Amino acid sequence: MDKVSYEEIVSTLAKCGRPDLIQELKDHVKIDEDYKPPKFTRKDKYSESEGSASEEEEYEIQVDANGFQSLK
Repeated sequence: MDKVSYEEIVSTLAKCGRPDLIQELKDHVKIDEDYKPPKFTRKDKYSESEGSASEEEEYEIQVDANGFQSLK
């Protein structure tokens, strides 16, 4: 496990008051000192507006005698 993730987990467990789990983590999880995070990130291949709910089409709705709605 990388050191940053390890420290975040220990910090979260400390905030939750779980010294027992912190000790278990220290006993069973090793920190990988040689880990280097990737230097590249993937760009989102979809546009910002593709599939967006803000571009939802208007639908015509029909209401029957019992109040149930259905698409026309």
